[in-house]
Amino acid sequence: MLEDLIEDSAVPTDEVPLETPAPEPASEADEFARAVQEMSAEELERATRTVRKGQLIRGTVVHVDENGVLVDIGTKSEGVIPPNELTRLPNQPPEEVVQVGQEIDVVVLKPETEEGQVILSKKRADYEVTWNRLEEAIQSNETLHGTVTERVKGGLMVDVGVRGFVPASHVGMSRTPLPDSALEKYVGQTIPLKVLEVDRVHRKVVLSNRLAEAERREQERQQVFASIQEGQVIEGKVRRIVDYGAFIDLGGIDGLLHISEISWKRIKHPSDVLREGDRVRVQVLRVDPATRKVSLGMKQLIPDPWLEVEKQYQVGQVVTGKIARLAPFGAIVDLPGDLEATIPLSELSTRRVRSAAEVVQEGQEVEALVVQIAPAEHRMVLSLRRLQKQREEQENRQLREHYGSTGSRGFTIGEVVGRNFGTETEAGEPSSNNEGEEQASAE
Repeated sequence: MLEDLIEDSAVPTDEVPLETPAPEPASEADEFARAVQEMSAEELERATRTVRKGQLIRGTVVHVDENGVLVDIGTKSEGVIPPNELTRLPNQPPEEVVQVGQEIDVVVLKPETEEGQVILSKKRADYEVTWNRLEEAIQSNETLHGTVTERVKGGLMVDVGVRGFVPASHVGMSRTPLPDSALEKYVGQTIPLKVLEVDRVHRKVVLSNRLAEAERREQERQQVFASIQEGQVIEGKVRRIVDYGAFIDLGGIDGLLHISEISWKRIKHPSDVLREGDRVRVQVLRVDPATRKVSLGMKQLIPDPWLEVEKQYQVGQVVTGKIARLAPFGAIVDLPGDLEATIPLSELSTRRVRSAAEVVQEGQEVEALVVQIAPAEHRMVLSLRRLQKQREEQENRQLREHYGSTGSRGFTIGEVVGRNFGTETEAGEPSSNNEGEEQASAE
């Protein structure tokens, strides 16, 4: 009976619809959760990223004007660099310091202002980055560059992002401290530097220009030496002249030009041909990788006159030259054609001599007879003695021929001597002073 009552009271579902309860309004937590789910990983990181005071971070410049610089540092809002926190240099416009799109290092001064902005400083970031770099440079022996701002007692002050000091003994290539007058010329220049000392606590930096220059020159020497080959013709500058030759600067390394390789003929001293500062063309003769020594030659770039000597000179020829120098074995004669020859002591005179100075002097012009030519040995021998004897024999032969042709009684030694001293007539007869007396005797 109870079941019948329940059935009678039931309402058919197709006649009375069920009511759906209204949804409850979403909470703020739900809204935030849904927004987070819709964010990309990058947007989520930007929204949740926080910065702390003093933090050094890297950002990208998004806007520049006279009021400052906006920097994207990966937070929900850009950071702001006030003009006075942009650079250490006074009155420098912001657009000359940074450009839109440039990545820069900044230090957080205020994590968030009332307006929700992050206040940044590039100037302080540069300062910290510089100290980090200086500490790294002293460990890695890196070469830095700095601008000399002023000359002070005992050295130079330089700007390497912070103020640094270069002692006078570390300026230039010399270990000797430069005088103040020499230091003055460096002011305003940008010079290479090695870090000697960094004291971050006391803000002290000591640097060396000498060590940086020495490293640079060594690198140049290695490059030049690696490029030099035997037989190569290069141009260099005469850096220093010594008794045995000259040192030629080849652009980082010095090569030795020996005195014997300067000219085909012997010279007294390299300064007879070269001057310091001259630009010269030389040929590389030898390269020693072990000692890094380079031997050079100049005479190889001009024709060897001894190759053509036999076309210009022959044995028995009489030549004219100038006494270049005297030697214990005789005299050296300069000849046309960039040649030189030797007159031994035994060929200087018909009489016995102990020194060439007894017969000739430097600079004197002489005639001599060629008695030997040895092109392979670069040697030519001359003789004054043989030329003198040859001329005497020729003269005697002419006298004999002369008197023989006139049919005279011949000639005496006195007549020959008289002829030599100009006391006889052209026909070999007594001079005009005795002419009348001879005629009277004949009558």
